[in-house]
Order: sequence, then C-alpha cells, then structure tokens
Amino acid sequence: MTSAGAPLEVSARRRVVRWAVVAAMLVALLAVLGWYSTHPPALATSPDTRRASTPVEVPVYVGMYAAPRDRTLSIDGVKLHATANTEVVVTPLVCKGGSLVVTSDPQAFCRELVPPAGERLQPGDSVVVEVSADVPAIVVLDRVRVGYQDGIRAGTQPAGVEHAIITVLGR
Repeated sequence: MTSAGAPLEVSARRRVVRWAVVAAMLVALLAVLGWYSTHPPALATSPDTRRASTPVEVPVYVGMYAAPRDRTLSIDGVKLHATANTEVVVTPLVCKGGSLVVTSDPQAFCRELVPPAGERLQPGDSVVVEVSADVPAIVVLDRVRVGYQDGIRAGTQPAGVEHAIITVLGR
C-alpha cells in the first residue's frame, strides 16, 4: 500500500510487458508493410501464341504485353527466354504511345521505341520484342517477365502472351 502523499509508480514488470507489446506490434506492422510492398497485384497474362515470319536481316517486332489501363509501372527490366536453332538477336523494348501485335515497321504503331530499364510503362504503352537473324531460323519466345515498381510495391512477374513463334526465312 502507498501512503496518500507517495507518488504512484508503475512496476518494472508492467513496463517490460508494455514495451514487449509495443515491440510485437511494431514487428507485425513492419512484416505486413514488407509483405505488401513485395506483393503487387499480378500483371495480366494470356494463353495466346503470337506467330510471325520475316526474311533474314529484317527485324520483326512482336507485341508481348500491353500496359495495364489503371496503373503506371516504373520498369526495372524485362527478362526474356528465347530458344532458337541458330544464333539470333532478341531485344526487349517499350513501345511508347502505342501497341502492336506483329510488324516489321514499329514506327507506324509506336511514338518511339526505347530500352525498358528506367522507363515508365503507362496506359497505351506496351512491351515488344525485336527479333532478327542473319540466317534462316526458328525462334520461340516464352512469356516475358517484367521487373517493376508500382508506388511502394515492387516485383518481377510474368506478363503478356504465353509464347511467340518467329520464323526467319531465307531469301
């Protein structure tokens, strides 16, 4: 018991319990924030396969993923996996201000073509892949993976069409 004039003190045990509760709540908040920032909504995918053909030494551009209509993504990079029967050049690009399915003249569909790293993928933009070869070839592109940031959220996710099959024809 305390006397009427003595100050009230919180026991050391209660202080430890309070700090433990505050620390546990802080750890839980940080865990939720960490999970939220590394799990953005999935990017759209499609089971479609794109098919294209082009003569040797003429690049063909294949649209692989159209930007979401409701999000702007800051692209860290685009990962590609290509299988070919000979050496080919495969380059991911961002089609600013347009989209395409398959073409050898991307300027008719895109305001500009730029490397993806550091670009903002906005509604109306798309990810395309340029494919070229100096000899006849068959190239199979798997679904692209886009590394991006969306506000505080970030991830690398599959996006767009499932495959693209490109035939490079001899002349």
